[in-house]
Amino acid sequence: MSGMTERAATPSLERRLEELSTLNAIGDILNREVDFGEALHIALEELVELLALSAGWVFVTQVVKGDLHQGDFAVAATTGLPPALGEQDNRPLCTGGCDCQWLLRQGRLDTGVNIVRCSRLEAASGDKAGLELHASVPLLGRAGPVGILNLAAAGPEPFGADTLTFLTAVGRQLGTAFERAALLAARTEAARHLAALEERGRLAAEMHDSVSQLLFAAELALQTGASARAGELVAGAQGELRALVEVLRPADLSDGLKSALTRLAERTAGAITVQLEADPPELSPLHAETLYRAAQEGVHNVLKHARAGRLWLRCARTPAGVKLTLEDDGIGLPKPLTEGFGLRSLRARAEKLGGTLRLSTREPRGTRLELELPLG
Repeated sequence: MSGMTERAATPSLERRLEELSTLNAIGDILNREVDFGEALHIALEELVELLALSAGWVFVTQVVKGDLHQGDFAVAATTGLPPALGEQDNRPLCTGGCDCQWLLRQGRLDTGVNIVRCSRLEAASGDKAGLELHASVPLLGRAGPVGILNLAAAGPEPFGADTLTFLTAVGRQLGTAFERAALLAARTEAARHLAALEERGRLAAEMHDSVSQLLFAAELALQTGASARAGELVAGAQGELRALVEVLRPADLSDGLKSALTRLAERTAGAITVQLEADPPELSPLHAETLYRAAQEGVHNVLKHARAGRLWLRCARTPAGVKLTLEDDGIGLPKPLTEGFGLRSLRARAEKLGGTLRLSTREPRGTRLELELPLG
């Protein structure tokens, strides 16, 4: 009797061990990959392979005003789709609704179920690779469902109750990862907003401390009849304002980085002689904006601190990527050097892209700023 019980329990125990191993593998993928979309794609492929299935696809709810549980559905990951579902960049999955989405909206998809008559499979034309039904599993976060995991194998055989229970556990794992990724994105956006507020505060303080003082001194000079000195002070105030306005100007990269740098040089030429040499390679929007922000920050610092007559602005490809260089013939770096918020923010941008930012003294006089970013 005891031996029979052990033999009967053995298949169940092996199954549980396999399920735990699968959950552990998926957890490792979700923790290893930084990008949730990439992690979800890898986890889906792993799940389909481990369960010996044919295809899988995942819908997630699109975030609306910070609420994870509103809005329409987006296809987040697919693997092994037959031509009837995968044609035209998965268009059959992206158009119209379906039974599993209707069930989720109605609050009736809180565990894995068999969708025996799939409206999408019925409506699809072409090669369906023998797919007739699929399992639909909710991605369950702490606050509710955030998406749907669909899995299919060829033939009419539905998924068993034990398999659906296991897949429900997988859905909870994926739903928690989705919420964690959304929370991280929200925190990143909040950090960007805070950085923007700090930058505005810095510029406001600079405007108050420098421009206001210069204008006050100019007013005193006019009252004492020193018109020449007043003119110098007003010109200095104009230069300060020009520098502040330049760093506040939004980046217009619609025509590419070279055109944006040309406009920056032309606008700056009224205050300093600018020599521009720009031949950058094709860049991603993030790389282009980082390089342009570096040029803006460099120009701002030159106009404000360097007391320079000339500025050399260069941007060119390198064997490994792209390099931006700003050089001036001004008074050089202060000692000790204290980097302000603008340079610290720029250094963080560069490091995030795997690049380097360097400040050094230019011979015989002046300052050199170099930003180098790898590509590919």
